Amino acid sequence: MALRIQFLFPNTLSEPLKSQTHPFSFPTATHFTKRIKTQIPCAKRRISDADLASDLATEVARINADLAQREEAMKKSKELLFIELCHYLAIEKEEVKRKWSKIDQQEKWVLLEGFVNEWGVNFHPLSIRSIREMIDEYLNEEKTAASNSSDLFPGLKRMMGFS
Repeated sequence: MALRIQFLFPNTLSEPLKSQTHPFSFPTATHFTKRIKTQIPCAKRRISDADLASDLATEVARINADLAQREEAMKKSKELLFIELCHYLAIEKEEVKRKWSKIDQQEKWVLLEGFVNEWGVNFHPLSIRSIREMIDEYLNEEKTAASNSSDLFPGLKRMMGFS
């Protein structure tokens, strides 16, 4: 069994080694992770403050966009879960919203246990506790208006003079 390794080229360190005897190559654990491209200056070249601020603002904007997308996906998931619960109970949304706060914890547990047993056949099953928490969060979000501040670092833009 021979293994060929090239010692002179720096590119071989960044690529996973492939065995010459196996027709299939298996990806490494790092193959599936997102690699962040960072620039590290190797010479005496300095990055100007404007370039650094611009890069930081770009990264903050990307992080804020990702955060907003995750929040929107979670909100949509909670809404879909609540709609499915309403279909399971065969009750209108408004009626479920009114009755949910009046039901004690034991009744909620029994109700959600039946929902998970039936609903979990078609979908990835969640725990009853997590579904109860998601329903509670969804109904609380409906009651209170969430603040529109989606900035990850709200004071950073003001401090750097971007706003």
